[in-house]
Amino acid sequence: MVNAQQKTWSLNNCLDYALENNLSVRETALNSEIAAQQITAAYGNLLPNVYLYADHQYNFGSVIDPTTNARMSSDIQSNSFSFSSNIELFNWGNFVRIKSAKLQKEKAKYELEIKKNELIIQIVQAFYQLQFDQEQLALLEAHKENNLLNLQRIKTEVELGNKAKSDLYEMQASLANDEQNIIAAKNAVRVSRLNLTNLLNLKEEIEIIPSEYLTTGLPLESLDLLYETGLQNRPEIKASDLQTEISQLSIQQEKSRYLPTISGNYSLSSFYVDVESSSLSNQVRNNKNHYMGISLNIPIFNRLQTRTAVQQSKIESEQAKLQAERQKQAYYKALSEAYTQTQNAFEAWQSAEKNVEAQQKSFEKTEEKFRQGMIDAYGFFAARNGLLSAQTALLQAKYTFQYDNALLNWYVTNEIRF
Repeated sequence: MVNAQQKTWSLNNCLDYALENNLSVRETALNSEIAAQQITAAYGNLLPNVYLYADHQYNFGSVIDPTTNARMSSDIQSNSFSFSSNIELFNWGNFVRIKSAKLQKEKAKYELEIKKNELIIQIVQAFYQLQFDQEQLALLEAHKENNLLNLQRIKTEVELGNKAKSDLYEMQASLANDEQNIIAAKNAVRVSRLNLTNLLNLKEEIEIIPSEYLTTGLPLESLDLLYETGLQNRPEIKASDLQTEISQLSIQQEKSRYLPTISGNYSLSSFYVDVESSSLSNQVRNNKNHYMGISLNIPIFNRLQTRTAVQQSKIESEQAKLQAERQKQAYYKALSEAYTQTQNAFEAWQSAEKNVEAQQKSFEKTEEKFRQGMIDAYGFFAARNGLLSAQTALLQAKYTFQYDNALLNWYVTNEIRF
């Protein structure tokens, strides 16, 4: 159970809370309960129907005495009672409906997983975006602190006549630019946090705990092996395969209408009339009647309705097969794109790390030269902006790879691992 009032949220906290409270997920979960009721209803067709019947009648004038079947002139009050039951001893369609209902329930389970997955991947993307924006803000604030230190030093140097006022002006302009970038970064953080809280359906703001899970390498399996593994795990693939099975059962169910059905019937009845002197209990006991029977219903011709229904079911079954194949094709396309994007993102991350390392060394040399008065502020800020750009690119590459890798793993295992 996740507390909505907790102060800090990890990625797993966000996922747990969303899956537990998201209205679309909860609504989809109800389909499983509906499917369970459909199974109960399908089994119920194997049980007998039971009826109780009673009536009270008034007859006036020339009537037939139900005790003698003779016509008489009188006013008669009568009561009749009956208990009846019938059961289908054989109807192949009932057994087909049970199988179909069980498959529908299993399909509903996978449809719930699909709905959860849609939400999960949105939250992972929003969480990583917020984490990136927060780290970007921290990076900009760190550069601003470094500029403030340099500003104080340059003021002293200018007062001593060791540096030109233009360097001071450049530094002040750079600080103003830093403030502008920080304001934009704070706005980005607010928007990212709002997107995440909206996905969680929370009204209060949250603070996230940065994910410490960082993948450092690529998957070792080939794309074909990942595809074969994914076919066994993806709920949309399983749901489409189940729909194919359900459509084939629909053909059997329609064909069952060609087969005969056997039914059993039983009834118990009695009656009471007020023209007799016997009591109600005696009349009911003396007038009781039992009936038992078995009926056979053989369909011969029903205006081509069954044949048409069977042919339509066959067409729908072919459509389901095509949809299952199209689902597999779409999955392979999405998986191959995720596989390629993950490889590209990893290479970009590695390249960005090397670039930051080189830019850091270059900046340190340039900063030392600036302090010694060997270069002006323009050269210093060029090096500093180059480092900031490289660090920003590294952050972007790192989180792009983390998201792409998580997406690839999700495509294969149907899990988000942290």
